[in-house]
Amino acid sequence: MSRPLTKLLPLALALGLSACASQAPVAPVSPLPNVDNAFAPGTRWSDSVGKGVGDYYSQLSPVVDGDRLFAASRDGVLKAFERSSGDELWETELDELDINRNQRSPRIAGGLTAAYGNLYFGSENGVVYAVSQSDGTLLWTREVPGEVLAAPAVDEGKVVVHTSAGNLVALDATTGEQQWLLRNEQPSLTLRSMATPITAGGAVLYGRADGRLGIALLANGQPVRDTRIASPRGATELERMVDVAARPVILGDILFTIAYNGQLTAHQLISGQQLWKRQYQGSEDLSTDGRLLYITDSRSHLFAVDARSGSEVWSNTELENRRLTAPVVFGDHLVVGDAEGYLYWLDRTSGAIVALERVDSSGLYAAPVVAGDTLYVQSRDGELVAIARP
Repeated sequence: MSRPLTKLLPLALALGLSACASQAPVAPVSPLPNVDNAFAPGTRWSDSVGKGVGDYYSQLSPVVDGDRLFAASRDGVLKAFERSSGDELWETELDELDINRNQRSPRIAGGLTAAYGNLYFGSENGVVYAVSQSDGTLLWTREVPGEVLAAPAVDEGKVVVHTSAGNLVALDATTGEQQWLLRNEQPSLTLRSMATPITAGGAVLYGRADGRLGIALLANGQPVRDTRIASPRGATELERMVDVAARPVILGDILFTIAYNGQLTAHQLISGQQLWKRQYQGSEDLSTDGRLLYITDSRSHLFAVDARSGSEVWSNTELENRRLTAPVVFGDHLVVGDAEGYLYWLDRTSGAIVALERVDSSGLYAAPVVAGDTLYVQSRDGELVAIARP
């Protein structure tokens, strides 16, 4: 059974909690910064998708493919839009499917992946879906062992999902038939967040809850290597959590990974040799412009790090504990959202906040999606907003 966000996130990721009402929060939230906007962000269009994700933890995020944008809600509403105008192209309601008849909700949670003219995604009910991009027709469903909390990786005719039980499962992209399954042991306490797998050179790379980055052959699931990113330390299980919950980033032949209660590392992709490591901790996806890595850490501090050397270029701590999303590169700016529904534009060269805008008071939970000169944002209550590049 799913539980609300505040019951799922560990203390270090949740809003500040107090022992009693008269005490100050353990992790107080920074006040909204006073920013003289350098420009006024312009909304191109807006629409809504079901009831969004509500108060539940979710990595559900829209996806753009060509001239269309696809978005879903936790309760199973799936929509396609013409991405420049916002015109709705079709809508599908997954709660009416037989596989969901005995469930309170489809509980769509894993972000959408677009490939082969289809959409692939998963749910907390342990169901993977394939839907046609052209008209929303359901192509197949497949039950897998564990919740699917992150977007699948799709490559070489396979849909690979990483489940909350630690299983890496490959399904045939056309039929949904299981191709292979790789099991990994899970620590007793893990983050709710899961890393989206990525593929490269005939292999699938995926972050694990035990602080390792696993690599397996895409063809048959045979393990190739696992690399230690973080080692459990501390007296409590919370302190010993070292989930690699952020999607890895590859630049050339270098692989970058960050761990919760761990560090940011750079390894040679082929050999696995460590090039450098730095003391940054987080579970949000990394972003890059090809030269710098951009990080939202576990305290909602933002950093820019040189990808070649690991040296810090700038930091911004003004938004501490505002539960920031992962950052995204958008033109000359870095953009992040927060739990109160604000979007922040930062100068990529200095890290200074140059503009902010409140998109939706229900809050933002997933990183914005960048496609060309437009930024797409989905809020907790399902509001979908397209914002033009300044």
